[in-house]
Amino acid sequence: MKKIMIADVVKAVAEEIEAEEDRAIREEVAESLGVEPGDVDDDDVENYLSMGGNKGELESSVGPIQWIYDNKDKTYVVYMIVTTMGKQRDIIYNIDPDIMKDWRDSQSMGEYWNMNIRSNEAIENKASSKDFPIGGCKPNPVDPQVVDRFSTRFAAIS
Repeated sequence: MKKIMIADVVKAVAEEIEAEEDRAIREEVAESLGVEPGDVDDDDVENYLSMGGNKGELESSVGPIQWIYDNKDKTYVVYMIVTTMGKQRDIIYNIDPDIMKDWRDSQSMGEYWNMNIRSNEAIENKASSKDFPIGGCKPNPVDPQVVDRFSTRFAAIS
């Protein structure tokens, strides 16, 4: 007869509970993104938990900041409407999760945007906001179809 240690039983039960919790959160993240649980990895779960979901809206001194998480690129797609020179302009960024969390946690999101995001060509979504007219760049606003795709995707994520 095989002897079973109580510690081994407790460890097995704890591992099973942890596996069930992991499975449940992966399913929640997958449902929110509209993908299969197998398409969700640890980074997706971490980003979901740290940002409180896969989409959101932040208020700032420069206006509302809408964001959605892109689990394929592992970035946040951020949409803003900024008023410059008396005109409203659409802008879209692809932002690394660490930068997004720093931005969200900053004391002033508008100041953070102005100092760290604005005119940062490394994070600007080239396909949608090429030559955005802030900081003296040529006026070439975001294609309205790109904004429509963002809005449709924003509405689809739960």
